[in-house]
Amino acid sequence: MNQHVDNPLDPEGAGPEPEVEKDPGQPSDTGAVAAPPPDEDPAPEAWEAIEQLFALAPHLRSGRANVMGDTRVSGDVVAGDKRVDVHLHENPQPRLHTVGPLPTEELDHLAETFAPNRRYDELCTKLTTRRVLVLRGRPGTGRRTAALRMLIQVGPKAGEVIALDPGTEPADFADHIQPGVAHVVVDPITGQNSPLRDVHLNAVRRRLGDDGLFVLVVAHGTALEEVTAHEWEPPPAVDITRAHLLHAIRRSAADGPSGDAVVAEQARRLLELEQTVSYLGVSPSPREAAGFARLLVEYAAGHCDDEELSRYGRTSAEETASGWFGEGHQSAGTTLRDKAFLISLAVFDGLPYPLVAELGDLLYLRLRTVEEPDRAAGYPVFASSPENRLRLARAHEYDDETHTAWGSLPERVVAFQNGSLWSTVLRHVWTSHPAVRKPLLAWLETLVTDRRIFVRLRAAVASGVLAAADFGYAFDNFLNQWGSSSETMRRQLAAWALYTAAEHGTDTPVRRLLSDWSRRHHLERRWTVARSYALLGGTTATSALRDIGRMAETGPAPDSGLQSALEQALEALLQGPAAITVLERLVQWYGSRGSLRELAATGFLRGARRRHWAVNAEATAWPRLLWLADHDTDARRHIVVMWRALLGNRSHRDAARAELVRWVQAAERASTKATRHRAFTDAAPYEETERYDAVSDVESALSVLLPLLVETPNDWERLDFLLRRLDPPDGVQGSTIARLRAALADGPLRRPL
Repeated sequence: MNQHVDNPLDPEGAGPEPEVEKDPGQPSDTGAVAAPPPDEDPAPEAWEAIEQLFALAPHLRSGRANVMGDTRVSGDVVAGDKRVDVHLHENPQPRLHTVGPLPTEELDHLAETFAPNRRYDELCTKLTTRRVLVLRGRPGTGRRTAALRMLIQVGPKAGEVIALDPGTEPADFADHIQPGVAHVVVDPITGQNSPLRDVHLNAVRRRLGDDGLFVLVVAHGTALEEVTAHEWEPPPAVDITRAHLLHAIRRSAADGPSGDAVVAEQARRLLELEQTVSYLGVSPSPREAAGFARLLVEYAAGHCDDEELSRYGRTSAEETASGWFGEGHQSAGTTLRDKAFLISLAVFDGLPYPLVAELGDLLYLRLRTVEEPDRAAGYPVFASSPENRLRLARAHEYDDETHTAWGSLPERVVAFQNGSLWSTVLRHVWTSHPAVRKPLLAWLETLVTDRRIFVRLRAAVASGVLAAADFGYAFDNFLNQWGSSSETMRRQLAAWALYTAAEHGTDTPVRRLLSDWSRRHHLERRWTVARSYALLGGTTATSALRDIGRMAETGPAPDSGLQSALEQALEALLQGPAAITVLERLVQWYGSRGSLRELAATGFLRGARRRHWAVNAEATAWPRLLWLADHDTDARRHIVVMWRALLGNRSHRDAARAELVRWVQAAERASTKATRHRAFTDAAPYEETERYDAVSDVESALSVLLPLLVETPNDWERLDFLLRRLDPPDGVQGSTIARLRAALADGPLRRPL
């Protein structure tokens, strides 16, 4: 049920601004920025908000690499050792697709399991001829998979496939093309005033060269102008199941003899089973058909029986949710209070039973006012036992630890056995039972004002799942209000919800909304945009940097809150997989004048303070950017340029020196730790550890980097003076300081990068 007052994603077609923007405390588009009132409920800093999200909502842990890359953060991000039992045939939740070169493993698996059809062959022919193709189809029909398979088949052998950021403006696609390489874009952001035009594709074609390829995957709502889109028609479910079945049988029989004829015969027998014919007859989605193929292999191996095979589909998360909340015989015995408990468990999956039950009863009271408005308030104190409720919910209870201000405390927590049920339950009640929406929103509004951060965060995550199910309704009823609020915590809730919505399949509307808000002269909305990009991380680097730069340069000057949010967003992006792209942009910004230069300086210095934990025997703590410089030549070049510029600028010199001192201190700590580790590993007496003086990897990397920062004799003198000042008061120079000074003295005035 979509209810739209205006199109929230159309920058030109949006109607009047909401009332929240008329608050006299808000700045106007052209007036001076008013001093905001003190924030009684401040939001955490951006990186802390990221840590909280993945610590307190383990549901989203699969998307953590998009934000953090290979960075470990201090503290316990995992928040315990929660065990989630996911059956073989369950499907993982949708997540943001990779931006940049796609992993070879993904492409190899796709090549081995794809099921071509006649339509696919026709499209391959068109791609071979034209080099550029626009493929249109509904999400979930295998359109992206088909696009990648075409690029593998038509493109150069053993060539890579690069996924471009969907947030890239269509007019800028050509700027990101690498000649002779295959490229794909899925669901680009377009509008009636910014459609995908034929001229954009012609520019791409000119950049591709003779061997390059470009496939644009779009939905039916994508705005096109003089562009021919080719419709995608997925193959039958039986063909998809057969392809995955053949692949799985070959892999399971890799250690024994299994010729093609034997594998084909095994697949034929499994496809002719009565349960298989019955299931494939209901036209499952490509993802579901692939999951059923894996279950058939388990059945052939004797790991599941006829009953489990026939239950596939009926026991899926959606079927389970339908049984709980439907009106038919399947929901018999599930009281309204139990249904409220199930919804509460969906929001607080993995938390203690008393909390889930208590907050579920608050929802129950709201639901009952809709179902029985004349009934007196109240509910039985002693109702269903925990065992009965957990049995109904197909949930389990297990031991976990909660990290509190008083240390780690043991507790018993409850969670669905099916790891996908929590989001399925929320989507089901939101889309299939419209009468639930108002009481559910009122309950969530109570939760987001709770003083406990984990309650507020879980409510925001649940709201994000609801937004993914009906984005327009969510925008009108809470996203717009949260994102425009004068309270920073409300805006942080919006950022958490938008990240969750993007992770659950609505990344295109989320990106488009963020792009629109970054153009609006509304400081609160711009703050929300910056925090959202900090969470979305490397998958949105191109559009994030574009919008962050726009917010710094255009419209009203950022107040202290927005300026800090922009800096923190850059800090977070520097920790993720797109760090090199961010560094390159910071170098460009610092070479300009005005606000972008200042933003580049502060963003770089904030990023320089972050740590990276190396996976080695000593668990070494590196400065994140030093680790990048040691592992990537492009990153080293950009980092050296930034250090040189900052150390040579009077406005930034003191702050840059302070951060560089932290790097030296980190190298000293790492070498001390490595020395002790070597001494104890070699079973030497503690008094003789001087004989085992070790140089850590951190110190080695810094000894390579420091000489590169020297361009003139004055540079050398300043850096050497900085190191001398770190000598201990007794005048005995530390080993690390001495070695770094020696490396600085031995290096030429300017080493080639």
